[in-house]
Amino acid sequence: MKITEIEIIRVPPSWVWVRVHTDTELTGLGEPYLENHPEVVIAEVKRLEPFLIGKDPTRVEDLWQTMYSSGLGYVGGPVKMSALSGIDIALWDLAGKAAGVPIYKLLGGACHERIRMYRATGGGLPWTVEPGQPYRAGRPSTPAMPPNDALTYAEGARILTQEWGFRALKVHFGPGDGLEITSQVDRYGEWFAAVREGAGPDVDVAVDIHNPHPAIASQMIEVLAPHRPLFVEEPMPVERVDTLAQIAGRTSVPIAAGERWMGKWIFFDALARSALSVLQPDICHAGGITECKKIGAIGEAAYAKMALHCPLSPLALAASIQLDAALPNFLVQEHNEVNDYRDGNRTLIGKGYLKDPFVLDDEGCVAVPDKPGLGIELDDEGMARIMSMPWSERRG
Repeated sequence: MKITEIEIIRVPPSWVWVRVHTDTELTGLGEPYLENHPEVVIAEVKRLEPFLIGKDPTRVEDLWQTMYSSGLGYVGGPVKMSALSGIDIALWDLAGKAAGVPIYKLLGGACHERIRMYRATGGGLPWTVEPGQPYRAGRPSTPAMPPNDALTYAEGARILTQEWGFRALKVHFGPGDGLEITSQVDRYGEWFAAVREGAGPDVDVAVDIHNPHPAIASQMIEVLAPHRPLFVEEPMPVERVDTLAQIAGRTSVPIAAGERWMGKWIFFDALARSALSVLQPDICHAGGITECKKIGAIGEAAYAKMALHCPLSPLALAASIQLDAALPNFLVQEHNEVNDYRDGNRTLIGKGYLKDPFVLDDEGCVAVPDKPGLGIELDDEGMARIMSMPWSERRG
């Protein structure tokens, strides 16, 4: 089996997929996407394509190294790594299909048969959109409850847990990168406590504070700590691992980061400095399934858990779930709320895109699919409707 072509597919509302074709009937799907920068990644995929034509797609590690080292010594970076990641996912999909097994069986077999999901929440009530529409299209023009109010935070959490079935949530706060917010830090603790109350005592709640000034991060962690967050995500700008380690060293709250880190090396650096308890590589940015499996192994040696970042399409989620299944140190899986759909009392993830969308069970988990490769089949009828909708460079 040899690679013959890499096809680019722009999928509404804003995703980019690749389909790797071979000289057989088998093809593989992947997602080489960088939020709000799709065209440069598409160009990088096309630059990498000649290195792969005529090669055996099941030699995934060798092709990863070929792609990574291409470019006269210019390695890493978000553009190359996102392009490489999407192709890598497609190669694993092909390898699984060629072997007739799901990807997780090629990674050592299942440690988990179900994957616990978490859902984003914030200062408004949740909603859904029709497949292919951007999430913002469903935002009500007149909110049912006042935004950024403790009662609204509590009610949003109640809906997501008691009605939609999630057993893990992540609150999003955006304090900005200035010091002026210091007088308002206490309200974040109040809002987080409200989510805790609305979700109930048996639900894990994490919090993403979105890269504030390190001094503000320490203040926020101090007010959040009494409420026992599952983890505090990205408590400072992403550039300085040494400062992240200083923040982590001042608290017993688990610290999470890594969604904008590319490759295993920076994760090793962070773990060597005891900066992280939770690793969040993005399978579509950090190096695909190949590299994220290695990041997970490095984390296991440092007693760190894996919670893959995944704000993209159901295809990226399917790839993440295949890897999650094989990770002994898996913690919880993120997904993009644009992919949620309510069907009666069921919460579906990936409706319209997938013939068999992921279904949230009574414990807030989805089953790991056992079909070959990524374990999914596209919904041809649903995809036809989706592909007739507008595509945007802005992430849906």
